[in-house]
Amino acid sequence: MTNYEVMYGLLVEEGMQKKIAKLFIKKFQIEEDSYKASEDIKKWAISRGFFPSRVELYGLNENNYHEYLSDYTDFMLHPYNNHFVIWINDKLSLKYTLGKDFNDIMPKYYLYVENNDDYTYLQDTPQTISKDNYFILNLLKEKKVLIIKPNSSKSGGEGVMKVEWIDPSKINDKNYEQGGIRINNKQLLTIEEFQTRIKNLKNNIVTEYVYQHSELKKIWAESECTLRIILVKLPHKDIYTMPRWKCIVSYARFGTSVSGGASNLSSGGIGIGFNFETGKLNPFGIRYREYCPDGQWKCYEHPDSHVVWDDVTLPNWDYVRDYIYKVCYHYGSLSHLGFDVIISENGFVFCEINSKPALNYEQVMCEPMLVSKENKQYFIEKGMDSVDNAAFYRIYKKSQE
Repeated sequence: MTNYEVMYGLLVEEGMQKKIAKLFIKKFQIEEDSYKASEDIKKWAISRGFFPSRVELYGLNENNYHEYLSDYTDFMLHPYNNHFVIWINDKLSLKYTLGKDFNDIMPKYYLYVENNDDYTYLQDTPQTISKDNYFILNLLKEKKVLIIKPNSSKSGGEGVMKVEWIDPSKINDKNYEQGGIRINNKQLLTIEEFQTRIKNLKNNIVTEYVYQHSELKKIWAESECTLRIILVKLPHKDIYTMPRWKCIVSYARFGTSVSGGASNLSSGGIGIGFNFETGKLNPFGIRYREYCPDGQWKCYEHPDSHVVWDDVTLPNWDYVRDYIYKVCYHYGSLSHLGFDVIISENGFVFCEINSKPALNYEQVMCEPMLVSKENKQYFIEKGMDSVDNAAFYRIYKKSQE
């Protein structure tokens, strides 16, 4: 059995950042709980820097494992970005650093709930709604659907919440005679329960809910399709020329009857890679192993609507792609940007930009990270060749009880 406290200390000694080491431990614990591997597979994979489940997931062997960025290397290379990551690290900073030029590709920001429970009313706050204890409730009644989400990874608490006002005429229950609030398409709260719940919010923002394009709604209507797109700034020797940005990951995420109000894979959603230049989806999507009781983690159609992935091209794609490049140059001091995007009827909206987007299942949905010479050169510049993957196995052995 693994002693995760010992493993954490050894990872930090090896040079992994403390915050990143905690995340690595969390991921590895999930790995050990959900995937049982033989000791031979564990030794082979971990000594090469991979979680054991990647052997089956990637189809790893001695001939191809060099094409994949290992879990250990990925975490050891962080942070990919320099100190200007503060521009994107929380959603409030992102909104303001994008500025007026990009205002129409961000959702409307209504309210920031401070750590001391104070409210800060933001630039898109409707002036018609009284600023009191019932502001969020009254805003919800007017807008019908809102997003309440942590402003940063330090917020803790509930996570992202889709909150929807349900008119009392649609609820046949005396407890909801004044109306109800549905959370993430599942839980229904009374007004009193909702008021109690939001009192616990700290470092959260309340924003507009962005609706997906009607073509994507045909695939899954209960939650919005979100795109995860990762671009990196390629190494360039001539400091007087503009650097070139390259997409290394692009996939769409759809909710399912399992995931409820979320499209992310960690909640049971499905991810489907797509061609960044054309917007055409790949033939198959994948789900996290823990949501596949039948073991079939690849799927060629949506399990509920039965839309075939290979028939889909993302709407508005040329406009979305070109705008993403513009934003990369806007944040030119950074080098690693993970975009979360919703394509709307007339354009698109950024949900957030991540500095630590995952690179594991992404290497199945898209392609092995190190197949491309440009990708490989990027990770070499970030220090890949100095990472000793074999250290992971030594750490693993020392942490066994």
